Parts: sequence; C-alpha cells; structure tokens
Amino acid sequence: MHSSERHVTPDSDYYVYEPSTLARDVYLYPLSSGHFRYTGGYRNARRSFDSFELFYIEEGSVELRNHSRTLTATAGQLVLLDCYSPHSYYSKDGWACYWLHFDGQVARAFYRRIMEAYDSFLFDLDQYSPAFLHLMNIYECFRLSRPIDEAGISSQITSILNSILRRAPQITKDIPATEAVASAVAYIGERFRYPISLHELAEHAAISPFYFTRVFRQETGYTPHQYIVNTRIANAKFLLRTTEDSVKDIAIRTGWNSESTFCTAFRKSAGVTPTVYRQSRLYSDDS
Repeated sequence: MHSSERHVTPDSDYYVYEPSTLARDVYLYPLSSGHFRYTGGYRNARRSFDSFELFYIEEGSVELRNHSRTLTATAGQLVLLDCYSPHSYYSKDGWACYWLHFDGQVARAFYRRIMEAYDSFLFDLDQYSPAFLHLMNIYECFRLSRPIDEAGISSQITSILNSILRRAPQITKDIPATEAVASAVAYIGERFRYPISLHELAEHAAISPFYFTRVFRQETGYTPHQYIVNTRIANAKFLLRTTEDSVKDIAIRTGWNSESTFCTAFRKSAGVTPTVYRQSRLYSDDS
C-alpha cells in the first residue's frame, strides 16, 4: 500500500500484518513494515502505538523523542523506539528509512536490556550488517508478497535485537567476565557433589571473590550459593524420578552433608518433601 500521509512521498509503501495466535503466544512478530521517504517539515507525535519500532535511517536526519529524551538520528543509524510510550518525529530537511513495527512476549525484556546496556535508542549500523539485512529481508518479504514464515521472521527480529545487544560497550567490556561465569557454571556442573566454596569458584574463574559474585549474579540471576543449591536440587529431582535409591543416598550423591539438610532445602525449593515429590511423579515425568 502507498501512503497518503502529509510530507510522505507517493512512492513510499507499507504493509500491515495480522499475526497468528501462535505468533502472539511465542514469537516476536511483525505488525507493519515499510520504506518511507519524508519531505522537510514532517512532524508526527503519538501518545501510544502499542508496539515497538525499529528503523534504519537511509538518508537525511530526524529528531526523535521517546521516554522524555530527544535525540537526532542520521544516515547509517538504527533506531529502537518504545511506541507504547509517547514518542514523536520531526525533520526539518527530510529523511528516508526502512521501518518495522513489531511486538511479542519477550519484546519488552529485549527493550529493557538494550536500554540498560546503551542508555540510548540510537545505534550506529553498517548497511551491510546482518541487522540491516534482516530488516530489509522482512520488508522485501511483504513487498514481494512472499509466504509469511512467522518463525523465520521471529528469528530475524531476534537476530536484529541480539546484534544490538552484543555490540553494547558494557557487554563488550565484560566478555572476559562472561566467559569466567560460563567456566564457573561448568565447574559447578562437574563438582556439585562435593563442597564448593566461593573462594574456590573465584579462584577457578581467576577473578576476585567480590567481583565474581557480582558478575555471576548479573549473568545467571542467582548468587553462586543459590546456583549450587539449584543444581543439586535439580539433580536430586532427576534421581528421585528415575531411580529407587533411598533419599539418604540421593542426598549424599547430590552434595548434601546430611539427609535432614537435604530434606529441608528440597522442601524449601519444591514445596514438598523428597518422598512426596517422588510419589507424585510415579506417573508423571514433569519437573
């Protein structure tokens, strides 16, 4: 479809999509996509548009406002807006862009993480980058009336957002810390049956205990102690479901120093005792 909006050139086109129930439940999904050229004087302000918007500035510049911040986007930049919040566009001299309105169950979580990493909604982007190519592919899919592969488009939107997140200065700087946490997680997976101290994990990761605790929680959402306990409980659940070993033996095999300590921790985590958990799973394989 061609736009009749004021200050949008007649050759500008856009396409609206109604996602399936499946897409709304589990995917990141497109709502509309287009390629617009705007003449000087274009202005638009919305209170809400119930979506998130990605667009790549092809040429020119535009002043953008979102979450009470005003920034100017220029050619070669990618923009990510929270259109659920008030937002506006203004261009004195004109601009052109490829754009995509999208949403999904994890869209807000992606947006929050990106804003935390950059504290900005503008990102420099090479036109040959995978993110730009994915944005173009989605637009071309609609323009050429190709069959819509919702899973494939969801994967492309995810790739765009991931490519932004991976380039964040803080994330780039913390790659060694991320690798240290991954190494520690693997170490816990191998040695959870034995006592593991914070000092031991930090030493394995080759960073200080204080810094290790901070980055471990950032990466996993748990303290090292909580992660060890969760690993032991998960393995105990597996043994309770798949073996006839006694509760005491399972406690020892999964790293607890006594059956009573294990039962207390298990009940706190699972809401039931190990024995009740085992009986409830005799005809069920869920966790």
